Amino acid sequence: MKTRFVIIFLITTLNAKAQDIHFSQYKKSTFFTNPSFTSFQNSDYLILLQKRNQWQVVADPFSTFIMSIESKNIVRNNSFGIHFMNDIAGDARYQTTGSIINYSKFIRYSSKTFFAFGLSAGFYQRKISFDNLVFIEQENFDNVSFYYPDINFGLLNKQIINNSIDLYSGISLFHINRPNQSLLESDKELLYPRLNIHTKANILFYDNWKITPHIFFSNQNINQELIIGSELHYLLYDDKNIFFGFGTNYRYKDAVYYNANIKAGSFEVILNYDVNISSLKTASNYNGAYEFLILYEWNKSKKHKQTINIKQKKCPKYL
Repeated sequence: MKTRFVIIFLITTLNAKAQDIHFSQYKKSTFFTNPSFTSFQNSDYLILLQKRNQWQVVADPFSTFIMSIESKNIVRNNSFGIHFMNDIAGDARYQTTGSIINYSKFIRYSSKTFFAFGLSAGFYQRKISFDNLVFIEQENFDNVSFYYPDINFGLLNKQIINNSIDLYSGISLFHINRPNQSLLESDKELLYPRLNIHTKANILFYDNWKITPHIFFSNQNINQELIIGSELHYLLYDDKNIFFGFGTNYRYKDAVYYNANIKAGSFEVILNYDVNISSLKTASNYNGAYEFLILYEWNKSKKHKQTINIKQKKCPKYL
């Protein structure tokens, strides 16, 4: 009976502290940051793979993987995406798996002002496995699993300040429907909505250089996250679309993290490392998390573009 009480306490604790995963490289994630992002891609099609490992030093790592497939302007300013996520936490294999689709509508307000609104919806499965846990009392427990729906909404604005500066600002709200997160059938633990507010600027200078300052704020119940950072990019070969860059960022009272990226043609690779400065910095020896992203993007073929009617040709490029 004591062991059963411990298990119930463990599950209740997981429910009470339930909150969304977070990413350092949030600017690339339609899935995590804003479902409107699809309308502002650089290319017509995009495939993104994103992997994050956290707390690998002090425990079994919290491991998160995301795959996104997106298509911009597939039907006259209407864009779509599909996303798959898998997150595993700790020895108990507390696992969240989800499939989400998103829709985004692009709106041109003027020659320098653009908007997009987006919706995303799908289903998640959460489960916990006791197979890898060892207890003093030899008892067997059934693994717990349940499904829940999820609905999210976002708005995004692009403002062209001048020939050298673009400004992006967005707001999004996740878990509008507040699904039940409890692993216990008799309990009810609604997932709190998560509010994201984010902005960034692309500032070009000296022909081949670009600096991107950015701010991200997220609030979910009592959990808040504030990120301030900047990235510097250098365009090496314009005709081949080859550039590299690096960034320094600060997550308030949690981590300082650094990222480096290189893009060659349709491929882009981003590496990110968090240095922990929170209250767990001693136990973790300042180690936090790493992220690894691979992006592949491409445009419609010239042959296909020739079949587009005149009205579609007048649609503006988003970036």
